[in-house]
Amino acid sequence: MYRRTDSATPSSAARPRRTTPAILPVAMVLATAICLADGPPPPAPLTWRGMSDASAAAAVDDGHMLTADDETNSLRLYRLDGGLPVTTVDLSAWLKTDADHPEADIEGAARVGRRIYWITSHGRNKDGKYRASRHRFFAVDLDEGTPATARPAGKPFADLAMSLVRAPHLQALGLADAIGVKDGAMDRSRRKNLAPKDDGFNIEALAASADGRVLYVGLRNPRPKGPDGRRRAVVLPLLNAPAVVERGEQPQWGPPLLWDLDGRGLRSMEYIPHRNAFLLLAGPHDGENGGALYRWSGDPAQP
Repeated sequence: MYRRTDSATPSSAARPRRTTPAILPVAMVLATAICLADGPPPPAPLTWRGMSDASAAAAVDDGHMLTADDETNSLRLYRLDGGLPVTTVDLSAWLKTDADHPEADIEGAARVGRRIYWITSHGRNKDGKYRASRHRFFAVDLDEGTPATARPAGKPFADLAMSLVRAPHLQALGLADAIGVKDGAMDRSRRKNLAPKDDGFNIEALAASADGRVLYVGLRNPRPKGPDGRRRAVVLPLLNAPAVVERGEQPQWGPPLLWDLDGRGLRSMEYIPHRNAFLLLAGPHDGENGGALYRWSGDPAQP
């Protein structure tokens, strides 16, 4: 089951339950996950310098984490006790981003063994303009050093959004319209309603299943309506991530997971091994209302 953090009662539309209050900004999800998984919060706030808009992170070892933000194309290795980056790697050249609009907009990370997968928003900018640099799914591998060094793995994949449009079993989600696809091709001139705060497609969450075989891609938007007229958050299971980054194979998508999160979309997902559960940070697509923290068992049959 997944549980929400207030006293809401689940409905037949799989509405989760809360156990403690929580309204959190997206940047707090990593610290929240660590605190909930491993014990009480630290006695004083920790500060990491050199980055102002962290959007994704993954644990490297007991003392370090690898982070990204959605304003640069760099990965920064930090000590968990704060401070400046230990190392910084700019991936712009490897990602082959557009020189005029280079921001990849990295939004999610998920570690599987010695590999960390990263995903960008795959969305339009705030004005609904198409940006090719935002369409990247890629991975880095960690060596055995202390601390480990992250090295690019395979090649960045740039066709993930279109693979969703081509998947027959995902047609009912309305992804083509949200991405801005017309007649099977990306309509780069269209802008109306394609900003993430409107009706536009936007990825913000990535997490690996407990066995590492599936990557769950969580959408901030769109949030299609269910039979009861309520909006659903969308989670898309990616079944062949290694083949996508290593050989450029087309993504294989499992059946979508549709969750009633009171109209919210997914802003972050993290698997917590100590709890054998996922923490889900849900939030509004437009920034108008508060967020909420949920727990999910990981069983697709019991959302």
